Amino acid sequence: MPTIELQIFSPRWGHDDTYEIELERDHMEIIRGANTARADWQDNADPIWSGWTVEGMMGNDSIHPPAVAQRMFQRVWVAWRGGEIDAVQADAELQALADWINSVTRAKPRTAFWRAYF
Repeated sequence: MPTIELQIFSPRWGHDDTYEIELERDHMEIIRGANTARADWQDNADPIWSGWTVEGMMGNDSIHPPAVAQRMFQRVWVAWRGGEIDAVQADAELQALADWINSVTRAKPRTAFWRAYF
């Protein structure tokens, strides 16, 4: 099953961090180092998330994605799982999501006031 690597800029470290997205039929994992956000498939119900949230995991690296980001990761996985898109398009859609997250991160305020909190 596909593993997709995303490069997401971390203001905490001053460089891109690699996030691995593993797409499986029964689950999806978003991995950054020792941290994992996992969605498990449930028939006739929404997937169940465990471990970190996407927002929490990225926030640990001073990345503050839009609130909808976790659902967007999930949407790509569900579309791939259902055959709506293939692995190549899943990669492209996740890269587009990473580009958006990077745009938001790079545009956040950088005054001393905000750096003290975010």
